[in-house]
Amino acid sequence: MDFTDQLGRLARAHELGADLSANVQAWGDSGSCSAQAVIASDRLSWELRLRVAQPPPLAEWGFRFGEAINHLRSTLDNLVVAVARQSGTEDPARLRALMFPICDVPKDWRNRQKALSCLPEWCRDALEQLQPLQRPAQGGSLEEDLLRILRDLDNTTKHHLQVKPELAPQSIHHAPAVEFETEEGAAASVPPDTQIVVAPFEDGAVLLRHRTKGRIESVKGNYSFTAQVQVVLADGRTFGVTELLAALWEYTNMVLSFVIRRAAQEAV
Repeated sequence: MDFTDQLGRLARAHELGADLSANVQAWGDSGSCSAQAVIASDRLSWELRLRVAQPPPLAEWGFRFGEAINHLRSTLDNLVVAVARQSGTEDPARLRALMFPICDVPKDWRNRQKALSCLPEWCRDALEQLQPLQRPAQGGSLEEDLLRILRDLDNTTKHHLQVKPELAPQSIHHAPAVEFETEEGAAASVPPDTQIVVAPFEDGAVLLRHRTKGRIESVKGNYSFTAQVQVVLADGRTFGVTELLAALWEYTNMVLSFVIRRAAQEAV
């Protein structure tokens, strides 16, 4: 059997993922965001605030992510269509109705059997082995099954045209040197009262707040933070966009390779 088209679609998804990763890295290296220490008007606290000179192109990244997801899903759908066509199915209506099944429970799998009946038995057996519904029996988690995540993300991008990721701060490293107006104020402010703030990634957002009992003269030091571009699933779980896309590509490649090997075995 010839799977050239499916391998090409998979390669295109990989190119889109690599391009997205390069764009995210380029923005991160551009110096578009920084942090600034700001002393309160009463000089009894200071905040570390995010400064964003050039907002990240989240909508563009989301579009590229969604396009890569669509390519991965279509790789699998076209895989089963190719098997059906090369096994002798010619009815356009049956071929249009055919898609790679991704089923969470046995009932869903049973309901797909009529549509899958045009596939040879070896292919139906291979597809059944790959279903998310198999994961609990194998000691895995249904929620973490990558085919299931791919299906849900593809449905999301179809309904909303694109997935809009979020940029979330992950860690803050700070080595501040706070000078107080008096030695008494410095002594009264030990130990430090520091609060890490979960803030949206936008200019002026507070990342850290430090309260004191003595009036502050100045704040110096080095500050750095890391952030992650995240995609939010329908159930609220978040994943790093590039990391998730790489995992989905790898798993799709594994599924494609599994079915191609089974096809080769049948051809012997």
